Amino acid sequence: MRIMSEIQRINITLPRNLVQKSRILIDEGLYSNFSELVRESIKNEILLDKNLIEKKKILDKWFKEEGNWFDTSHLTQEELIRRIRKMRNKLWDEKYRKENPPVSI
Repeated sequence: MRIMSEIQRINITLPRNLVQKSRILIDEGLYSNFSELVRESIKNEILLDKNLIEKKKILDKWFKEEGNWFDTSHLTQEELIRRIRKMRNKLWDEKYRKENPPVSI
C-alpha cells in the first residue's frame, strides 16, 4: 500500500520577469513543469534557511559568551575562522552528545 503525502493546491502571483525566467528553465529541461520548479525552489530555500539559522546560532552564542560589544576588528581572518569553528564544534557537541552519548565497549 502506497502512502502519498498530502498535496495542497495554491495560487501565487509573480512578477512577469520571474515567470519569463521560469519558462526558460522549464523550456531548457531543468524542470518538467512550473510546479516542480516551485517545489524544488522552496525546498532549496528551506535548506538554506536551516543553514543560516545554524550559523546565526553559532554567532549569537559566541557574542553572548564574548559580550555584546565584542570587537573582532583586531582579529586576523584565520583567528576569526578558528574562533567560529571552535564555537561551531562546541555547539555540535552540546547538541549531539546529549542525543547520542558515547558508548563504552
